[in-house]
Amino acid sequence: MVRPWALSAPIAVLLICLPLMRPLRHPDPRMISDDEQGRLATVQAIVERHTLAIDHIAVRSTRAVIIKADGHWYSDESPVMSTLLAGPYWVMHRFGLSFDSNAVLTEYLLTLLGVTLPVAFAAGLLYRMGRLFELRRPLRAFLALFVVIGSGWISYATVLNAGAAAAALVVMAAGCLVQATLTRHRHAALAWTFAAGLLASLAATYEFTAAVFLLLLIAIVPVLNWPGMLRVGSIGCYLAGALIPLLLYAGLNRAVTGDLKPGFLHAELRPVYATAAPAPDGDDDPPTFWPSVANGIGRVVTALVGNHGVLTHFPVLLVGLIGVSMVMHRHWPPATKVFAAATVVGAATILLAYALMRPGWRDPMFANRWFLVFLPLTLFWGGAWLRRPHRPGSWAVAAVLLCFSTGVALLGATDPQPPQGYDTYTAKGAWDNLVYPQAISERTTLVAGR
Repeated sequence: MVRPWALSAPIAVLLICLPLMRPLRHPDPRMISDDEQGRLATVQAIVERHTLAIDHIAVRSTRAVIIKADGHWYSDESPVMSTLLAGPYWVMHRFGLSFDSNAVLTEYLLTLLGVTLPVAFAAGLLYRMGRLFELRRPLRAFLALFVVIGSGWISYATVLNAGAAAAALVVMAAGCLVQATLTRHRHAALAWTFAAGLLASLAATYEFTAAVFLLLLIAIVPVLNWPGMLRVGSIGCYLAGALIPLLLYAGLNRAVTGDLKPGFLHAELRPVYATAAPAPDGDDDPPTFWPSVANGIGRVVTALVGNHGVLTHFPVLLVGLIGVSMVMHRHWPPATKVFAAATVVGAATILLAYALMRPGWRDPMFANRWFLVFLPLTLFWGGAWLRRPHRPGSWAVAAVLLCFSTGVALLGATDPQPPQGYDTYTAKGAWDNLVYPQAISERTTLVAGR
């Protein structure tokens, strides 16, 4: 049976993303970011040259590379996503569609299969997960769309980005665990927990920040109101599912770096021109304790409300945090409380880890692509806020926050990963790139020639 409310959010996501996808808006190879170039080059190398090395690949105009001792060049990203995308590209190649024959259409289809469709499918799962809040179907459909757009997730659904795909896999893993709690059959519960482990682990091989949720989501199983043996079996199924992508990653990454560390952690393997990274914000920390603490707090505040800050782009996330507090203070099932707590702990861990590492803030691109993994689940808990009555003023404030976040997210979808990144408030930068496309083209040419 076709359920219109269940399909409304995925269809709306596709209608927004399909005309905004990077291969359509920016087909010029100079407008492709290093991260995307490296991933596309690896896909082409696997299918056409049967290797992960991107030597002599036409799309390899990227600085995101490493050089092994054997002299071959490799992308510094995790090879798992590129390996999985090599399957669809092999089919396209067999039918005569390739990077050489039609690069724009090839890149469009790979982006659609690798990122846009998973995000749309995850929107459908969010609709089903909304049953946790006992919302009516129209409100569940609104919640699903509101999560995809208001969190800024949709901004990166238009480019070949591992963070957006990993966020979709984390949502799918959470959806499998929710479904496991709803099923009445023990064998089905074991199958759902196996799928949850598989998807959460695959997300971690795409984007390493997702490893936090691989560890945290398993905490939901022990508090479920199941017999002891079923809980033990479910944990075993979760771990068994998680092992499959991890073994795939280990085998592929050893062929690239020789160990389990991803390429971007091997500074010694980078070519000379690629070692020059943007200087971190601020001077080195003073040796004394309290100034170091103050600098750390300042970096965390910058991650929240700076030019790439989460709340300066998507303030509606505050509604999600309020929803988490409601879940923790009401008579919700223990599994729901653990799920909400895992979301907040995972989000805080990722935010603090990146903020305290003192990165240069150009590389996060629009808003902050490093935080994509936890943004949808954080906003999902706004469903707990939606189910309760509020004063008109509260609804008005929430509507303003949602409208602002939606506008910024749609603006970012037009150009989330320009080759030169963003130096200023990224919403303003995206607006300038949209209004003055010639200026960004000239800047990109200068960067490429430098």
